[in-house]
Amino acid sequence: MIGIERKFLVRSLPAGMGGGTPILQGYLAYEEHLEVRIRQYGDTYFLTVKQGPGLVRRETEIEISPDQFRTLWPSTEGRRLEKVRFLVDHGPYRVELDRYLGDLEPLNVAKVGFASVAESELFEQPDFLGQEITDVEVYKSVSLAIHGIPEGPAPEYQIGALPFLFRSGRLHLVIVTNTAQTRWIIPKGQPEPDMSRQDVAVMEAMEEAGVIGNCLPGFRVLCQRKAEKTLYVYPLRVTTVLKKWPEMDWRKRAVLPVNKALKMISDPDLSLCLQRLAARLAA
Repeated sequence: MIGIERKFLVRSLPAGMGGGTPILQGYLAYEEHLEVRIRQYGDTYFLTVKQGPGLVRRETEIEISPDQFRTLWPSTEGRRLEKVRFLVDHGPYRVELDRYLGDLEPLNVAKVGFASVAESELFEQPDFLGQEITDVEVYKSVSLAIHGIPEGPAPEYQIGALPFLFRSGRLHLVIVTNTAQTRWIIPKGQPEPDMSRQDVAVMEAMEEAGVIGNCLPGFRVLCQRKAEKTLYVYPLRVTTVLKKWPEMDWRKRAVLPVNKALKMISDPDLSLCLQRLAARLAA
């Protein structure tokens, strides 16, 4: 079978994605323009050979048994990846959107198949798709499985902090306004190449909300917001509330009981994510 596909980085997750299918795959062999892989797609197992570069590739695929998959799996050590696939309709096209897990998180990649090269050239990508990576070697699945996320511009996501403290035994959250002081949000910012996500969360909490503290190990929530970047939120236990801080002239700050704070958050998707995280903190 000849496959004609274009691949894109995902700028933002579209609304109405529905449920996804987990995928586990590993590579038995690879060389330039040739891949031999095994894949678990939901409850089904496949052995696949792909040949060719870029846009047009020849693919041969057979279904194998779970026992055959388990027998071959050890041979893929060091060449594996895990992701969840979502199917999104865009006009007459079906977009396969993959959200990578593990060390490849938070990479999101989408591909679209076509009947001909001419048709592929006429495709107008939707707003949720970003840079095209069809011919970019470092974004091929086998390269991701072996080498991880490529160096260069960070995937489009943000890092947020949920500062919290207890007063009289009650959970309180620290929230801030945006710089226009029109909406209540949480401290958040862009990834920094030389900092961990937790360290970025600590920095943003201090700069935007004027609080100092530590992120709880093993705690975080992934928040998908309509037409917005993916947001990773880390709870931060506040040890110090500063009287002066870098962005105090641009933002308001409030320290409120959890229920009142959540009602003030204007973005319903963000509020729901924070509610899930706050429930874990109060438990």
